[in-house]
Amino acid sequence: MAMATVVVFVLIAFWIALGRELKAFNVVRRWCRLLHVITFTRYEVQGLENIPKGPYLVISNHSSHLDGPGLIVVFPDPLYFVIKKGLAQIPVWGWTATRIGFISIDRTRSKAAQETLRRAVTTIREGRHILVFAEGTRSPDHRLQRFKKGGFHMAIESGVPILPVAINGSRRLMPKGAPSPKPGTVTVVVGASIPTKGLGKEDLPDLMARTRDAIVAGRRLDPDFVE
Repeated sequence: MAMATVVVFVLIAFWIALGRELKAFNVVRRWCRLLHVITFTRYEVQGLENIPKGPYLVISNHSSHLDGPGLIVVFPDPLYFVIKKGLAQIPVWGWTATRIGFISIDRTRSKAAQETLRRAVTTIREGRHILVFAEGTRSPDHRLQRFKKGGFHMAIESGVPILPVAINGSRRLMPKGAPSPKPGTVTVVVGASIPTKGLGKEDLPDLMARTRDAIVAGRRLDPDFVE
């Protein structure tokens, strides 16, 4: 994987220099597939028929470092993540992520975060598919943590549907703090899309509750899940 990562970084830099962002993303997708092959990680996905045509915003739970690579592979559309500033500052990885279109947000600076969210809304309206891990970080104990509001503000302001996604089994294979994953299967459940067109800030609590309920419904397939 270390050798593959060096090659991937060179290819991504090449495509970015040519302004071919989608080509660079496809290189990342191939790297993720290779990761799954080498670690004997299988992904099963249910509900792909729920993916709408046009722009949408994916909101998912987050339990493991396997979650991001898994969603990149199983989704037919390119997914661009919202990541915290600390991740964007990781050498090589951070440069690659932000150059292919991932959105880095500094949660310690509210004005800067709001401006970043405004730019993200613009890209969503232009047709980009954005992924937000609703909990903001990986769950340490398999329970769903409190959802952050940022992704829901983005959905309301852009007027695109939310696609609730439940990831099951990834923590069992690679829990928080584990240096490498165990072989096994991760199941991704894509729920029915939730429309946001016409909603306002006053609808935020209800939208968050509906999305959480949809993710919980998908998470019930995991025998280790505790609500």
